[in-house]
Amino acid sequence: MTRQPRIEFEDATYHVMSHAVDGTAIFLDDFDRECFLGYLQELVRKGKLIIHALVLMITHLHMLCQTPEAGLSEHLQNLLGKYVQLFNRRHERNGHLLSARYKALLVEDGEYFLECSRYIHLNIVRAKVCWNPEDYKWSSYRHYLDPTQEFDWVSTSRTLECFPSRMDYVQFVLQARDNKPRDPFKEAFGGVVFGSRHFAEGTGVRVSPRKAAQVERLRELRDRPVLSLDVIDKAVHEVFPSLSKCQHERMTVYALRRFTEDTGKEIASMTGRDRSAVTHIWKAIQERILNDIELQRKMRTLTQLLKERQAKN
Repeated sequence: MTRQPRIEFEDATYHVMSHAVDGTAIFLDDFDRECFLGYLQELVRKGKLIIHALVLMITHLHMLCQTPEAGLSEHLQNLLGKYVQLFNRRHERNGHLLSARYKALLVEDGEYFLECSRYIHLNIVRAKVCWNPEDYKWSSYRHYLDPTQEFDWVSTSRTLECFPSRMDYVQFVLQARDNKPRDPFKEAFGGVVFGSRHFAEGTGVRVSPRKAAQVERLRELRDRPVLSLDVIDKAVHEVFPSLSKCQHERMTVYALRRFTEDTGKEIASMTGRDRSAVTHIWKAIQERILNDIELQRKMRTLTQLLKERQAKN
C-alpha cells in the first residue's frame, strides 16, 4: 500500500506519535527522558517547533506541535536521530530503536486541536499508569495547571485562550477520563489529516465516500450518551426476567458488545471473562436471534429501552 506523503507548510500543526520497534522501551530511565527533552527544547529555542502538548511514555511518545516554517520531517529526523544515537551509546546497543516511520497527523484548528491536546494528556490514564494525569512527571499537563511547573517551554496560550480559565481546561480534559476520548488516528482522513472533511480535502487529501461514512459513524458513536455496565445489566433483567444467572450474564455480555463501543478485551475485563468467551457468546446469540422470533422481539424491546435510557443521560 502506497504511503501518504507528508503535508508540510508554514504554521502547520501536527499530532506526532513515535513508538519503539517491537514494543521495546525507548526510555529506560529519567536521564534518557531528560536528554530527549533537551534535544526537543533546542528545536523550540531555535524557532523550529512550537510544542503545545507532550507526553513521554515507556514505549512511545506523543507531541502536539506547530512548525513556524515548513519542515516537520527534517526537524523530527534531527530530533529522533540524535536521541537514538545517544540511547544506543548509553545502553550499548545497535540497530533500530524507533519504528521507521513516525505518525504525523495534520490537525485542524479549533475542536480538533483541543481534542489532540486532551488525548495526549490522558494517554497516561489510558495506559493505567495513574488516575490523575497531574501525577505523571513526564507530561506537559502539569504546566497547564501551574505555569511554574516543569515544561515551561511548552506553549499553552493557543490552548488556554479557548477557555475562560486554566481550571476550565482541566475540566475539559478530565471529562473524558471516565470515557474514551476521541482517537485522532482512528478518525484521520487518509491516515494523515485529523479535521473536517472540508479541511482534509483542502489539503489535497482525497476522501472517499466510504471513509467519510466510517468517520461519521465513529463520531456518531462518540457523541452518544454512554451506556454503563450497570445500565445494561438492569435493562437485560427487565426484558429477560426469567433468565438464569448464567444466561443473564451471557446476555449482558452480548448487549455490551452490541450497544457500546467497548472492545472485546474491555468487556472481558468488566465481566470477568476472557476475550475468546466474549466472541463465542456474541456469535452464539447472534445465531439464535436469526432463528428465534420471540428473541428478536425481546431484542427490539431491549434496544428501545436502552435508547430511552440514553436519552435521559
